[in-house]
Amino acid sequence: MSKLTLIPFLFINTAYAQEKQFPFHITGTINADSGIVAIDLFYDHDYYPKGVEKMEAEVKDKKFSFKGNISYPQAFTISYGQQYSSRLFVIEPGDQSMTVDIDANRGIPSIDNKAMREYEDKYAKAYEEVRRNREAYRTKKDSLRQFYNGNIPESIQLELETEIKTIYAAGDSVLLKYVTRHPSSYIALWKFIELFSFDGYSNLFASIHQQFSDSLKQAYAGKVLTEKLTAAGLLAIGKRFPALTAIDSENHSFDRTLLLENKYTLIDFWYSNCRPCIAQFPHLKDMYDKYKDRGFEIVGISTDRERYKEQWLKAIERYQLSWPQYWDKNGKAALGFSINKFPTNYLLDSQGRIIKKDQRPVELDQFLQENM
Repeated sequence: MSKLTLIPFLFINTAYAQEKQFPFHITGTINADSGIVAIDLFYDHDYYPKGVEKMEAEVKDKKFSFKGNISYPQAFTISYGQQYSSRLFVIEPGDQSMTVDIDANRGIPSIDNKAMREYEDKYAKAYEEVRRNREAYRTKKDSLRQFYNGNIPESIQLELETEIKTIYAAGDSVLLKYVTRHPSSYIALWKFIELFSFDGYSNLFASIHQQFSDSLKQAYAGKVLTEKLTAAGLLAIGKRFPALTAIDSENHSFDRTLLLENKYTLIDFWYSNCRPCIAQFPHLKDMYDKYKDRGFEIVGISTDRERYKEQWLKAIERYQLSWPQYWDKNGKAALGFSINKFPTNYLLDSQGRIIKKDQRPVELDQFLQENM
């Protein structure tokens, strides 16, 4: 599933007192003679208090600078035109230097502050084994794609899915241990926010959140995180899938009793311009035809924006999606549950309880073979 296929943020309705601001000053160097560098907010803007906005600076003689005010260490990204865009890093109050290498796209710039020194000295080292395992997995998968000309057998696909999910779980466990040892770590807080924003809720995430210090939980981002985790927890494994506001093509409202009519129901969140979503449709169609008369149902929920309603309807026809389809207008309900990557799916039992999340077609097919 694509972790880069995202929909725009929806500001969370949280009224928190304005926090005290402190000045910061960044002096930067970059391996470019001219142009514009831009420091931008992490994609989910809900985590920033009012007044924190994108900043731009002109490059002169390979140098740039930023000045502003900030309440506490906050996460940003930096970009240089279309050539370079960084991963998340943390800016703190006070003076700090930054070095940007535009040849290292998707890298992290070198920043001389407490949070980023912690990242280099402790956080990154804690994840070293996980990082190596992920690189080995990517190399292995690329080799298999080449060997099988892009058509990896399902049995091997299933092994790969099990392997990568094991690696992801190991990374989550590393974060839990790290936060337990460093409960006041701002770099860990923002890395956790990033992870949760892309992956959605898991029971382990609730345990990670509990380990953060009260001071971090009371920061603006910490309060927003608590609120979002609470809402997303309604989609935890074992919970009954909640009611949500969505309509079908004839403006009939989503009826939760639909989820209680079959042995298993797959709730599939998608949108009409999502390539990974579309890529799974042929596999879902095969499974639907195979199991629909044996108690298996699929319910599609589109998060298309209002202006793309016709595109959503045309996609249903174009890809011959014969299972029930609903429209979560502008993705409002999905965002309320922190569903930010697509496709995201939930497998429910006959009681409407969530038993699995984010099942790839090959995983789902094996489950249905074994249980129906």
